[in-house]
Amino acid sequence: MNLYNLLQASLSDPNSPNILLTVSLSDLHQLVVDTIDATRDRLLPLFMKADEDRLLTKAEVCAKLGIKPTSVWNLVQKGKLTAIKVGRSSRYKLSEVTAILDAKND
Repeated sequence: MNLYNLLQASLSDPNSPNILLTVSLSDLHQLVVDTIDATRDRLLPLFMKADEDRLLTKAEVCAKLGIKPTSVWNLVQKGKLTAIKVGRSSRYKLSEVTAILDAKND
């Protein structure tokens, strides 16, 4: 069992005893690497989802789709794009724009 797994096991068991360890520098380095890898694996999907749900301005939608602002309005009217009001302006989900691009490329 490596240090990372040992620490994870002791955290999940409230009755685990306190122990004193002597750790080599290479084992400590591996613990840091394992911790970073586990954190990245846990957080990366969250960042990917957050980026997918990012809101775009009309100008950004026009640039991504290569269309004019009136075409954005037409997509909203057809229900292919949802306009989300932010103050006095509208924003559009990146995931919906990506879906339109994917359908366009098929």
